Amino acid sequence: MRSGGYTTRARASVLDIGLSLPTVTVPLLFLTVAAALCLLVLTSPSLVAIGLLLALLGTLASNPVSTWLLLLMLGLSQLWRDPLATNVVYYLLLAGVHLLHVLSNLARLLPWNGRMQVGTFARPLRRYVLVQAAVQSVAAGAHLAFGRGTGGVTGLSIVAALLLGVVAVALGRSTSPR
Repeated sequence: MRSGGYTTRARASVLDIGLSLPTVTVPLLFLTVAAALCLLVLTSPSLVAIGLLLALLGTLASNPVSTWLLLLMLGLSQLWRDPLATNVVYYLLLAGVHLLHVLSNLARLLPWNGRMQVGTFARPLRRYVLVQAAVQSVAAGAHLAFGRGTGGVTGLSIVAALLLGVVAVALGRSTSPR
């Protein structure tokens, strides 16, 4: 457009997308969860340093290799722990590793300088909760059934069975024809 000898550009329209967050929150959330898991699960200071370095590499480079190495390292750290059904760290690690996987995949898709609707998290969060309900209950059942030692909590198997029932109902509702 020409206006009095000056070239002017039409102003870019600003979309009203409702309640939104900067997309940089996804990689920062990944880094926060990864650092918390490293500090919670890894026992030696050198392993914590390696874990934090892998978390930082996975955040800054969006590199799937460093993310998978971090997940592998966190998972293998359980080999040196005594498996008890009452060990809360195990269940937190199980939920955290899955959350890191979801966040790293989401972070790889998003630019760092954009905005995203808060509603974007609804479907991944719903799937995450459904998967965790099944995984946590199966893990509790496996610990109670095959665990060596006295780590049983009365009622934990009932809670695990109820969670599996909720998962079955939720899966039945999502696959039923509409």
